[in-house]
Amino acid sequence: MSKLDTSAELVKLSQLLGVPSTELDFLEGLPLPTLIKVRALTTNKLFNDGRKLFQKLASASKLLPSGITATIGEKIFGAMLCARIASEMPYQRAVELADKMTIPFLAKVTLEIDPRRVKDIIQNMPIAKLRAVATELLTQKHYVIMGGFVGYMLPAQLKVILQDVSTEEALLHIGFFIEGKHQLSEIIRLLPKERLHKLIGYLQLHEELWPEALALMIHLEDELKRELGDIAAELGDTLLDDLVNTVQRLDLWQDALPLFACMSPATQFKLINTPLLSEVMPLTSVLVNTDRFSLWATLLPLIEYMSITQRQMLTNLVIEQSTDFQERMITAVAHHQLWRPAFDVLVLMPESAQQHFVGQFKQLLAAKPELSTTWKPLVEERQLGHLFN
Repeated sequence: MSKLDTSAELVKLSQLLGVPSTELDFLEGLPLPTLIKVRALTTNKLFNDGRKLFQKLASASKLLPSGITATIGEKIFGAMLCARIASEMPYQRAVELADKMTIPFLAKVTLEIDPRRVKDIIQNMPIAKLRAVATELLTQKHYVIMGGFVGYMLPAQLKVILQDVSTEEALLHIGFFIEGKHQLSEIIRLLPKERLHKLIGYLQLHEELWPEALALMIHLEDELKRELGDIAAELGDTLLDDLVNTVQRLDLWQDALPLFACMSPATQFKLINTPLLSEVMPLTSVLVNTDRFSLWATLLPLIEYMSITQRQMLTNLVIEQSTDFQERMITAVAHHQLWRPAFDVLVLMPESAQQHFVGQFKQLLAAKPELSTTWKPLVEERQLGHLFN
């Protein structure tokens, strides 16, 4: 479960309910699918109340010329009622009426609408009208609303709208609130390469936007994660320092570690060797989150890029953990065949701790004698043969 996705979902729910997001902090511990379901059920409740009346009004709208109907809607009914009625009428009629309404009013209607119910309206709206409404929403910084509509646009529409999202701040905020996270790779590929460099470079002066950037990056395909990571690394160590500092400050290791694992070796090396990760508290946070979210297969390969000081610090922290913690670590090592980093940790332990861990290793060896072939060169390289005799 992504902590960042949970945060975005709570903001969406708070906007739907018209309450400050802080009032929903008590929901943070719920699984993300549950939060999504709560919002969907709430939306359905709001839109289904009085639905028969809205259906009748949608049907009655055909009795008057579109210009008159549009005027009545804008001057008398207002945005909320128009949004409900639009959800119940054929998309052709809705598009026709929208053409007769002012852009500021259509933007207000957009704030009241459920995009799931008006997919055909969105996809058949003239691009000029769509752009004008999007520009109005951007001006008013309605990023949650825009993120909700992105998933229902056609690729050709989306490409044009992205060109109008002129600021990196807006792009990051909209990406944070996009409903269909699976679309993010497709969206990023619509951006020219120079825009990607500009997007990452923007974070040099606006480190407060790293959570939004991370929320976008964690859902990208691996090749794009690597590309954006390399761009960040090229822009200097300070940018990576800000990234790691943000992750530690907001406790986002459950999101960040899998992301780091997808980056190129050179970028991983720079990330692991940022100053903060040479301190006890951040490394402790890394270990705790690794165990809590079963990320051993992500963390252990990164040991290769640690300095000897970092490795020793990590080893000491592992020794301090509970027996259950250590057993889960060794279980993960065996499951993912991560013997090299495991032996790199083992060699730095004092003899008393080595004896404890080797005892568990020998239990694995008793169950799978063939492991001796894999272990032999690792044991010899680290001069640990006396522990396994």
